[in-house]
Amino acid sequence: MNLELLNKQIENRKDILLHYAPTSFFRKQADHSFEFFVKKEILSEKDQNKFFIKSIDNELYHFFYEYLAWDSKFFEMPTYKLKFVIFDSENYTNLLKAISAFKDEVVKENYIFTEIPSEDVYLMQALNESLFRLVETRMTYYLDLKNYNNKRYNVREAIIGDIPNLKKVSSKMVNPYDRFHADVFYNKKVADNFLGVFAEESVRGFADYVLVPDEDGLPSDSFLTVRYNKEWWGEINIKVSKMVLSAVSSTTNKGWYIKLISEMALHLKELGVDFVMMHPASTNKAVIHSYEKLGCKLGKVTHILSYKKR
Repeated sequence: MNLELLNKQIENRKDILLHYAPTSFFRKQADHSFEFFVKKEILSEKDQNKFFIKSIDNELYHFFYEYLAWDSKFFEMPTYKLKFVIFDSENYTNLLKAISAFKDEVVKENYIFTEIPSEDVYLMQALNESLFRLVETRMTYYLDLKNYNNKRYNVREAIIGDIPNLKKVSSKMVNPYDRFHADVFYNKKVADNFLGVFAEESVRGFADYVLVPDEDGLPSDSFLTVRYNKEWWGEINIKVSKMVLSAVSSTTNKGWYIKLISEMALHLKELGVDFVMMHPASTNKAVIHSYEKLGCKLGKVTHILSYKKR
């Protein structure tokens, strides 16, 4: 791999590649986000041989990807994530040829998905033309915690004994437009089960904190998980955490979603976190309304595309 060329390609597309960073919308920290989430990530991938290089008319195209062992085992389908496509030329035909080669030589009969920021419309068009299908449009909302205050609600940290309830509500209260349920290549029952397992593993330590209601006579049929992401803070010069998974029973815990969001925000504020991010599907209007009601703002929009040879 020609590192001088790779660095040149990265810098040439910096204005677009910046938006691949999950915190790209924090403008004062944008350069830190680019260096940590994009440039450092790409250069670390090249050391692990997680890349594919294709030369088309003497132009090099770099594909950085990852094999997801856990997902592959759970869904019984070899699964990859395409993380970055790095190139210099604006030759659209050659980009299509490079993507075709990547599909033929790396993806083959397997499943691959990628998350593309709205700003990289050039690559998105090429992937669409190469039969990558849109499965979800995802928003990133964020809440400034420095001055956040709200009415308090009775909540507690989830315990192992809550797992059966949380698995059940997570498997039942699904969004049919999330990427697991919208993608034609996922079995819907398996996708339901996946969300239940994700909820269980969150309580067992995958998440940093899981919040549930704590009111007499009210079952723990709703929850919210968060990752603190402390490993980011020093690198991007801002303390940002991320709410990951939630589910609320519409029968036994109605109205608790906004309460859990508010209480999690206050929990993070107590830890000294500056901002918290959430990632709703663009179709989840009720959730987005709850975020905006609490004062959250839109940060960015991304699109999840997937490909599997039919």
